[in-house]
Amino acid sequence: MAHSTTQPAARRQLADPSDAPDVRARGRRVEQHPDDAPDETTQTPIYKRPWFVIGALLLLLAALFFGIRYYLHARAHESTDNAFIEGDAVRVSSRTAGTVYRVYVRDNQQVQAGTLLLELDPRDYQARLDQAQAAVGSAQAQREASARAATARRSVIDQQRAQLAAAIASSEQAQAEERAAQAQASRDARDEQRYAELYKTDAVSRQRYDQALTAAHTTAAQADAARKRTQTARAQEGQARAGVTQAENDYRQAAEQISVAQAQIAEAQAAAAQAQLQLSYTKIYATETGRVTRKAVDEGQTVAVGQQLMALTYGQLWVTANFKETQLEKMRAGQPVELEVDAYPGETFRGRVESFQRGTGARFSLLPAENATGNYVKVVQRIPVKIVFDGQPNLHLLAPGMSVVPEVDISAEPAEKPVAPRNGTVPSRSNGQ
Repeated sequence: MAHSTTQPAARRQLADPSDAPDVRARGRRVEQHPDDAPDETTQTPIYKRPWFVIGALLLLLAALFFGIRYYLHARAHESTDNAFIEGDAVRVSSRTAGTVYRVYVRDNQQVQAGTLLLELDPRDYQARLDQAQAAVGSAQAQREASARAATARRSVIDQQRAQLAAAIASSEQAQAEERAAQAQASRDARDEQRYAELYKTDAVSRQRYDQALTAAHTTAAQADAARKRTQTARAQEGQARAGVTQAENDYRQAAEQISVAQAQIAEAQAAAAQAQLQLSYTKIYATETGRVTRKAVDEGQTVAVGQQLMALTYGQLWVTANFKETQLEKMRAGQPVELEVDAYPGETFRGRVESFQRGTGARFSLLPAENATGNYVKVVQRIPVKIVFDGQPNLHLLAPGMSVVPEVDISAEPAEKPVAPRNGTVPSRSNGQ
C-alpha cells in the first residue's frame, strides 16, 4: 500500500520538466531531491492569498461604511471655506482741524466708553469762545440800556397823556365859555338893534340906547376873546396829542431796540455755543467699549476735518459666509452651524444662521457684471449668509477678518430666531468632539 502511494509521486516528479537534473552545476550531474520541490507560496499570486483577501474585504467594508457615513453627512450639511469673522467697528475721525496736542492710547489697547483718546491744541478755539462770550455780554448790556430807555419813555408817555387830558379839559372849558359869550353877544346885538329902532321913534332915551350899544360891543368883544381862548386851548390840545404821539413813538423805538438787543444776544449766544462746541471737538472720546486698531495719529500731527485717526472694534462678532447659490436650497434661518476657525484648529464654535443677504456679492460690488453686453459665461454666484455665535466669543480669541469654515446642518428644523448674546459670555464649543 505504501509502494502504490510513492510510485505515482515518483512518476509525477519525473514527468515535471522542472524536476530534471541540473547539468550546469560545476559540470556534474546533480539530481534534485524530492524534498527540494519549490515552495508553494512563491508560486501563488498575492491576490489569491488568504490574508490579502481578508484584508481587502475588511478595507472594502471600512470604505463602504465611511463612504456611506460621509454621503449621509454631506447630504445633511453644507460647508464653505469662503467665510470670515465680522464685527462692529467705529472709525474715529476729527470733527475739527488742528494740531494733535496729546495722544492717550496705543495700538490694540482696550478702552472703555468715554475714555479720552486724544486731544487737539485748544488755544485757537478757546480764544474764539472768549470772543463770543464777550459779544454775549455786550449784547446783554445793550438790552439793559434799551430796557431802561423804554422805562423812561414809558413815564414820558404817562406825563404827556396827563398834559393831553388837561389840554382837552381846557379846550372844552374854552369852548363852553365861547358858546356862552357868543350867546350873550348875540342877545346884546339884538337888544342894540331893537333899542336903535326904538330910539329912532324916540321910544327910548339916548342913554338907554347907548347902554345897549355898549353892552353889545362888550359882549361881542368878550365873544371874540372867548373864541381866541378856544383856539389857543385847541392848539394846546393838539400839542399835547403830538407830545403823546412822540412819546409813544419813542417808546416803540426803545422796545424795538430791546428786540434788536435780544436778537443780538441770541446770535452772540449761538456763536458762543458754536465756539464751545468747536472747543469740545478738540477732545476726542471713545464712543464704545472696544479695542483700538489702525491707529494713524501721533502728537504734533496736523489733522483735517473728517480725517480718520483710528478705529475701535467693539460689540458682537458674527460670521459672513459666502455660500454658493446652489447650496441654499434647504438652508433656512435658525439652523445650527458648527464653526471652525483657522487660527484655532481642533476647536469648534457653535452658532446659528441669522439672515441672508438679498443679493449676490457680485451684484453689490464696485463694478457689477453687465451680463447683457458681450459674451456671457454663466458663473455660480455666492450669497452672503450671516451666522451669529451661540454666546459672545471671547474678544481676545476671535477678531474680525479671521478665516472660518462653517458647516450648516440643513436637515435640522429651523429654531427660533437667535437672540443677540450679551457681552462677556462664552460660546459653547467642543475640542473636536
